[in-house]
Amino acid sequence: MSIGVLDERTVDRAMAPHVPALIDCFERAGDARKYLSGQVVLRFVVEASGSVSNIHVIKNELGNYPVERCLIDAGMRIAFPRPEGNRKTDFEYSLRFRSTGEMRVLDWRGDNVAMRVASTNDFSSCGTLGPLQVEAIAYVEPAGTIGSVGFVSQGPINPAAASCAEEQMLKLRISDSRPNVVLRTVFPLIIAAQRASKADLSHRPAKHSRHP
Repeated sequence: MSIGVLDERTVDRAMAPHVPALIDCFERAGDARKYLSGQVVLRFVVEASGSVSNIHVIKNELGNYPVERCLIDAGMRIAFPRPEGNRKTDFEYSLRFRSTGEMRVLDWRGDNVAMRVASTNDFSSCGTLGPLQVEAIAYVEPAGTIGSVGFVSQGPINPAAASCAEEQMLKLRISDSRPNVVLRTVFPLIIAAQRASKADLSHRPAKHSRHP
């Protein structure tokens, strides 16, 4: 066996005591819970010992970095049984969050926001976000301010660099806002053209889902 194995029931048993903490991470979104909604898929990388060595946000319909960071921090505390084969393995775990529904959200092309971000921010001062392409998920509120920002990548994201990029983006004001509607846009933020680690390329994930 080139990689270890954790079956679905084993994963579910280990995850169960920690699901409430993962759900509570949504509180970190604050007022943005009025409109934030969607699925977040986490890729857990589990060592032969059963400890979690890394978690990647590989799908992100939500778009709120404090929530994403909380999910990663909570997930890193989970201990799993040793994978079968006594080798490193990984798996995907999804959660779906629902807004309070107080504000309507429309999907919007990211070109305008991406151009504004590129012209007014130098993210090089934040450092490299990650070894693979990183996309930003941004929500433009009716006043033109960005009310929530999140990130997604198939590889690891540098927490300090992501916090810096989030802080810069939250200061932006977008002229193409719409009254009574929040605009949701997704666009590539930084492409760090370095090769992925062998660990990222060698695992075959199994999928598990939870819908809080």
